[in-house]
Amino acid sequence: MNRSPLSNGVGAQPKPHAALNDKIVADWIRRSKQTSTSTLVDVLDGMGHLGVLSPPVKRLGQSKKIFAGQAYCVRWAMVRKTSNIVAPQPSTWQQVHKFLVPELQEAVGRVYVAGAGPLVEDAALAGGISATYFAQLGFEGLVLGGAIRDPATLADLDLPITATGFVPSDTQGAFQVTETGTSCMIDHMTVHTGDWIVSDEAGTVVIPQAIVEDVLAKAEALEVVEERLLQQLKAGARLPELVEKAERI
Repeated sequence: MNRSPLSNGVGAQPKPHAALNDKIVADWIRRSKQTSTSTLVDVLDGMGHLGVLSPPVKRLGQSKKIFAGQAYCVRWAMVRKTSNIVAPQPSTWQQVHKFLVPELQEAVGRVYVAGAGPLVEDAALAGGISATYFAQLGFEGLVLGGAIRDPATLADLDLPITATGFVPSDTQGAFQVTETGTSCMIDHMTVHTGDWIVSDEAGTVVIPQAIVEDVLAKAEALEVVEERLLQQLKAGARLPELVEKAERI
């Protein structure tokens, strides 16, 4: 297997996140589903934030619906030898069991986010049984910084999933879960628990929790401008002149 070296931010302090009430979460989910990820990224760019996951993390499975919610992070790391090479090591189950987030009783309004730094494309960070369980917990969707397995089982789930692709191999013996509920890295992007996730077929956007309301409001206003521009274009107006006037394309 060709596994990349890990950069998982060991020693970094997890970013604190505020508890949001259900009404705020439900309102943000509703508004996020009415806003394109392209518009959200444009707003984030204008605010100086890099907010989109790498293109290899794409929509898989049957569900193509837009999903949104607060990130709940699972941090993976490669299994490394210890200084004592004869000491017994934890079982593979002990190394990975926290990926099932046993601390959560339900996950409505949350998005399951897992990463190990570099994309894990030759081992699955989840599979059919675990994804079924995550759907039962109520997660809005899964965002995996690597692969998933069991496509036949996933085909029966109405659970949106983003991952790098399908592989038959799992992580046991090669990776372990080091933390849950703090932060994780997916390729170049650090995601904190509590960050806002919006994902559609175009890609997945990560919005820091502190600016979600501002980003959504600006995106909604921007889409009004773009809809007006599109209608004028369809009516025969010339695009160069429209862009000059609207300062937007």
